[in-house]
Amino acid sequence: MFSTIHNEQDQLSKQILNAASELYLKYGFKKVTMDDISKTIGKSRTSIYYYYKNREEVFQAVLSSLVQEVAAEIGNAMDEQKTIEEKIRAFCLTKITTSESKKPFFTAVEAGMNAEEKSRHSRVMEVVHQHLMDGEKIILTKALSESSSKKEIRLLTQEEQDTVIFILQSSIRGIKREMILKNSFDDLNTTVDVLTSMTIKWLE
Repeated sequence: MFSTIHNEQDQLSKQILNAASELYLKYGFKKVTMDDISKTIGKSRTSIYYYYKNREEVFQAVLSSLVQEVAAEIGNAMDEQKTIEEKIRAFCLTKITTSESKKPFFTAVEAGMNAEEKSRHSRVMEVVHQHLMDGEKIILTKALSESSSKKEIRLLTQEEQDTVIFILQSSIRGIKREMILKNSFDDLNTTVDVLTSMTIKWLE
């Protein structure tokens, strides 16, 4: 009985976040109210307030869910590969493709924001970015540790491991930014192949 109630609560929480995400995509964060969300899911405002105190909490929960979703996509893409070289390549490609696929959402979210609101939003996004970086670090640490255990790569010190993870994350971020400026991802696969090859040479 309690398990059924818990599952129903989980489902309602997911419904709220899914509805909020769709509304943000259409109207931006500023224009979406708790009433809008309640009408979309066909539930009372009271039922929403049971989970979230205000619309800011809903927004934070949507962003947290998005981070988990992106991290899960990256992790799943890497798990499908066998060698560490394949896993690193999958990490790089998936990190870019997933972040690009979420771009319309983040663009829509800022719709109608004034300068002060955009400044506050930027600070929120910095925290979101750090959470994603932390999630990626866990995924990469696992992959590197497993590869080292299989003697696929050399044993890394903690400092070496942290450094190579930072280089991968920041390199991909820079590559994506430059390709956006060029408005072309035509060279993405070749660029990722070179980065992956350089990383593997250092790891061996």
